[in-house]
Amino acid sequence: MSNKAELLKKIKALADRGVDGERESAQTLLARLMEQYGISETEIEEERRETAWFPYSQETERRLLNQIIYMVTGAGGFGCVGEYSGRKRKKMGTECTAAERLEIEANYAFFKEAMKKELEIFYSAFANKNNLFPPADKVKPRSIEELSPEEKAYYAKVGLMAEGMERHTLRKAIAAGETE
Repeated sequence: MSNKAELLKKIKALADRGVDGERESAQTLLARLMEQYGISETEIEEERRETAWFPYSQETERRLLNQIIYMVTGAGGFGCVGEYSGRKRKKMGTECTAAERLEIEANYAFFKEAMKKELEIFYSAFANKNNLFPPADKVKPRSIEELSPEEKAYYAKVGLMAEGMERHTLRKAIAAGETE
């Protein structure tokens, strides 16, 4: 069983047998998680497996969701095809317990937001490394003193990521195409 499913069971045990404020905090946390994901106490305790579907919107999210399903269940997810159209639907399914479903949903929500932030840094690093900016005479540059500490940290990450990237140039690509 996964760590999150075990954690949910421990939270439930603490809610049942904890002392004073510890019990109340655990009951509050457990109630919030169960309400948020529509899971009852008996479902947490059961080991019954059923198909759960998780929506996603783009390919990177599909890949992340599949990785999280694999992390939690030890098996990859499967796709969904429309009954009448035969086209793929943007849902991924897996056979899991209610506790595993809760863990997949929580991890997916957390890591999807983290991935968005990291992809923004990647995009900025890629644009920076490949100099995808207008000429200097068309933009007013900002001085480093104008940046907030958060912006400075962001641009430091961008610079470090750009260091490890390869620079691509259109001229080099055109020249390589002519020699073949």
